[in-house]
Amino acid sequence: MRHTSFKSREGLFTDAGLAAVYEAFDDLHSAASEGVHHKLTPLDNRELVGWLQELVYTAQETIAEIERANGSNGQPTLTLIK
Repeated sequence: MRHTSFKSREGLFTDAGLAAVYEAFDDLHSAASEGVHHKLTPLDNRELVGWLQELVYTAQETIAEIERANGSNGQPTLTLIK
């Protein structure tokens, strides 16, 4: 897999930036559902699936780290009040 370095990530991790990322993946999903994903990417299926698996893994690990930092394991927290 090739790695691209971005000079600035400003704006990427905002509502608008994450919405744009979501829309790009949703477009890829729609194309894959129709069997025409090759029109959106020069990557072959093996490379594309590898990148998608890496992105999913990294997203899941990021969620787990954020939840751990907040003292949560992803499960609802029950707080007893007396």
